[in-house]
This record gives sequence, C-alpha cells and structure tokens, in this order.
Amino acid sequence: MGSIARPDLRRIAGMAGLACLPVLVWLSWIPKDWELRTGAAGQVEHLLAYAGTAGLLGLGFPRLPAWRLGLSLALLAGILEIGQFWVPGRTAQAVDFAASAGGALIGLAAARGLAGRRIATG
Repeated sequence: MGSIARPDLRRIAGMAGLACLPVLVWLSWIPKDWELRTGAAGQVEHLLAYAGTAGLLGLGFPRLPAWRLGLSLALLAGILEIGQFWVPGRTAQAVDFAASAGGALIGLAAARGLAGRRIATG
C-alpha cells in the first residue's frame, strides 16, 4: 500500500480546512428550526467544530503564523455570533464565542505540535 507524501497531506488538510469555513457560517446562521444537534452541549459543539477547522488549517498552511490563523478564526466566531441576533430563534452568547475561540487555539496547538513531530513523512 502506498503512502501519501507530506505536501499532499498538507494540501488535503488545507482544502478540508477551507471547506469547513462555509460550513461554520451555514451552521451558525441557519434558523433554529433547521438545526440538527449532536446532543452535546452547544459549547462542546463549538469547541470541536473550531478545533477541527483550526487543526486542518494549521496543518494545511504551516507557513502562516498560528496567531494569524487563530485571530482570523476568533474574528469569524465573533462575527458569526453577532450575526445570530438576526437569525430567527438564535441568540448570540459570549460563552459560545469563547468556546469557538478556545477551540481554534486548541486545534492550532495540536496541528503545530503534530507538524513539529513530522508525523506525515513522505
């Protein structure tokens, strides 16, 4: 069975991370009636969604400073939370923003940790 070279994994991770961004927007701005929940607390869902997105972006774009990726995702989380004021049945909450921003930091830290270990060899 063949292995995937590191540049290919980076490209796949980067594309997957970029594909997550419109999903975050969609899930944040759909009306309450359209939501399908996991059963976990909303903040856990936020943390995992942003950690996964940030992890993929961190792996896919290793030359971008982590602080820029983190700040960008935190800004996105803030914009999406504020936008919920205008979405039927949704509410903006500071705790949801904190969970999203915290998830982004966790995901970036994990991605940079993995990248430093050179897990993907090619």
